[in-house]
Amino acid sequence: MPIPSLPPGAALPGLARLPGPAGPWARAYVVFNRRLALYGRAAVMSACALLAVPAMPVGKIAPAAAVAFAALAWCWIHLWLATASTARPRLLLFLDVAIMTALCLSQRITVPDGQPAHGSTWILVSVNFTAVAYQLMQPPLTAILAALWLCCADLTGAAWRPRHEWTDALPSVTWVLVNVVLAQVVVRLVFSESRAADEAADRAARARRQGEAAEARCAAEREYLAALHDTACATLLIASAPWASMRPETLRAQAARDLVRLRAEQSPAGEVDLASELADEIAAHSLHVITRFDEDLGTVWCPAATALRGGLGEALRNVARYAGVDVVRVTAKRTQHVVTVVIADRGVGFRTERVPVQRIGIKHSICGRMSNVGGRATVESRPGRGTTVRLEWPRA
Repeated sequence: MPIPSLPPGAALPGLARLPGPAGPWARAYVVFNRRLALYGRAAVMSACALLAVPAMPVGKIAPAAAVAFAALAWCWIHLWLATASTARPRLLLFLDVAIMTALCLSQRITVPDGQPAHGSTWILVSVNFTAVAYQLMQPPLTAILAALWLCCADLTGAAWRPRHEWTDALPSVTWVLVNVVLAQVVVRLVFSESRAADEAADRAARARRQGEAAEARCAAEREYLAALHDTACATLLIASAPWASMRPETLRAQAARDLVRLRAEQSPAGEVDLASELADEIAAHSLHVITRFDEDLGTVWCPAATALRGGLGEALRNVARYAGVDVVRVTAKRTQHVVTVVIADRGVGFRTERVPVQRIGIKHSICGRMSNVGGRATVESRPGRGTTVRLEWPRA
């Protein structure tokens, strides 16, 4: 399923519904709800405003047309502002509620006096769609309070109409509240399913990475055993054979060569202290590094430690070259079977999608290293907001 996108700086207030980081399915649902609410509301309010003017008596067409035109203009201005990268969600919500309140209070001049059924007024239809749109776009408490406010404004506007009481509009407004409740229920249910899908995808990815790491370890250990068979075992077998005629100096030279090769092959089968490896790498850089390591980092498989250390080193070199700052924060933690190292700076940042193809530092020195040992690396950066490099390796 392709995930809808918004401009890079667009805020997503609906993410406040989610406890913790939002996965791709949850974010996709938030964006889908937002687009549905914004475009759907703009279309419905435009139709209501255009159809309302001809229904007014001749003497009231001019003021009704002015209000309808203002409502029509605002719904599209609101759409443009909501999708702009510089939008401020709270200020935009306040303006929208204020304008919708004024629209509710204008029923004396925008609704024909002879229209008895409040439920068929274009004002109530606009309020209904706006209240439901809030449930799709805003955090639950904010959305509910905004909907209640608009319902009260609609009742007040209905009470100001000639020969009408607010109680006449109460049944219709009650249905607006029912729609609000139903929208909240649906949104919560689908959010729950989205979170379940994200968790399932995370478990599958974690299991795949752990399997790849286990396979890489087994391959490295098989290679080490093969090297052991080809070197020390073979030399000892020749030396112990009754028919062996190898001279002592030749045997010593062969044993020395075997030892050099075994030392080179030994690391994949062992483990090293991760905190020490990371600290040694940090000490090799001139940056001011603020570290925060969990006490229980423990040991990790040597190739994984090498990949984590190499990715850390490349990230620190990138900070020194391009970030324009000399302070960087490095955190390392172990959560169950996953080791995570995060390198974050507050430098100039960049757009990851615009990194030239010939620049292989991120692709190979960071992401490639982690992928080779069954882990993964992600790089998040935006101009003016720094860069965060996240290295993960599953300890199977």
